[in-house]
Amino acid sequence: MLELPQALAELPEGYEFHHVGYATASLEKERPFFAFLGYRQQGEDFADPVQGVAGCFLVGPGPRIELLENLPGAETLTPWLNAGIKMYHFAYLVADIEGALEWARSQRARVTVAPVAAVAFGGRRISFVMFRNGLMLEFIER
Repeated sequence: MLELPQALAELPEGYEFHHVGYATASLEKERPFFAFLGYRQQGEDFADPVQGVAGCFLVGPGPRIELLENLPGAETLTPWLNAGIKMYHFAYLVADIEGALEWARSQRARVTVAPVAAVAFGGRRISFVMFRNGLMLEFIER
């Protein structure tokens, strides 16, 4: 078991869970499996050339899923897929994305994607951080 050198602070108040990010080589091949589990698509498919991914959101009997695949020529998800990791991030809505990053840094997380406008959220900014235990969080600006 991984030992952390310091106690982590709890997630700040007001952070609202939004989804689990799920990487796949093919949206079309993965959707039927989630349908079998009772999930249905929420909204339209999206493509985000800045992030190098295409995806959609699925809702059902569990947490909302963001199903993602690489855009042609992109390798954003390739490291996760090559490692056999599909569920790779938790996402939270936050009022202050810079404050969220400051909190994450105070917990020794590393910013892996600086704030950037995201197609999936109507141009609102997102950012990703990686904690020392390998947990990745996405912060979504409200």
